[in-house]
Amino acid sequence: MPYSGGRASVFKRLAADLPGDVELCAIELPGHGRRLSEAPMTRLEPLVEQLTDVIAERVAPPFVLLGYSVGALIGFETARELARQGWPGPKALFAAAARAPHLRSERPALHELTRTELIEGLHRLAGSRNELLDNEELVDVMLPVLRADLGLDETYAHAMGRPLDCPIAAFGGSEDWTVPRSALDAWGEQTTAGFSAVTLPGGHFFLDSCPVLFAEALAAEIKRLDQMA
Repeated sequence: MPYSGGRASVFKRLAADLPGDVELCAIELPGHGRRLSEAPMTRLEPLVEQLTDVIAERVAPPFVLLGYSVGALIGFETARELARQGWPGPKALFAAAARAPHLRSERPALHELTRTELIEGLHRLAGSRNELLDNEELVDVMLPVLRADLGLDETYAHAMGRPLDCPIAAFGGSEDWTVPRSALDAWGEQTTAGFSAVTLPGGHFFLDSCPVLFAEALAAEIKRLDQMA
């Protein structure tokens, strides 16, 4: 599950770098990529309900849920919903570039800002200027989807509940000011099974800046899960 504004194709490089016996099934959310003509979803609960049904019907165990940034929040709530409905759950949850769900972001909300303010806020979030945000035509297409995705995260209210019974592995960027190590480690409070946290070089988008290292870290966690089986 991708980050805000991300389409399924952001995981194309990752899919190629993972071991050959690992199949990566990227989620294309409404309003993104090939589903651009659909309205993006602005609230997490109905999105999770739809996603849970799709996974339960189409994904055969064993599987791992991998979510990046807001995708980690979607993955967490999807794992919870699968458990509530009695469906087979993930073998593990991999949460990348995301604070633990019970620790909401301390940065100002972005999804209701003006166009100019939102663009500047997105530059700050990335940790550097993103040339794509200087492309007016591209921004016209991207901003409604980005607003919707940011709204998923910024309107989320964490409800206390039973921790997951599957392991959680958290991955963060060493220079990601939005997810300090303490917020990464806090994912351990959301599971009764094993927990690990790995810090990789880079900022919030280490998926792009160090893709090989990220793939290697994921592969190591998957190997560890196989050894535990």
